Amino acid sequence: MAGFEGFENAGLVKGPQEKATEKFITEYRHGKEDNPMADFIYSSMLSIARNIDVQNSRGREISRNMTSLLGYIQQLETMYEGVDDDQELSDLLQEAAR
Repeated sequence: MAGFEGFENAGLVKGPQEKATEKFITEYRHGKEDNPMADFIYSSMLSIARNIDVQNSRGREISRNMTSLLGYIQQLETMYEGVDDDQELSDLLQEAAR
């Protein structure tokens, strides 16, 4: 709407889960190459974190959203650290490539 540019987030209060998720994302993505799938996951994580904060403030159950948030963290780990962390799997892949 004309005249209201820059006010899109006016009044938006970040809750503890959203703040913690932003901190996690900032630290986790540091030094990693750009990845569109990871960017989508980061965005989804922030959305879920906001929902968790709203649900907490209203005394609602958060377990489904928390499970989703943790699932995204596991996807990131798999995406960035999967093969490198499993030395046995890494060795098998190198042997198969010979």
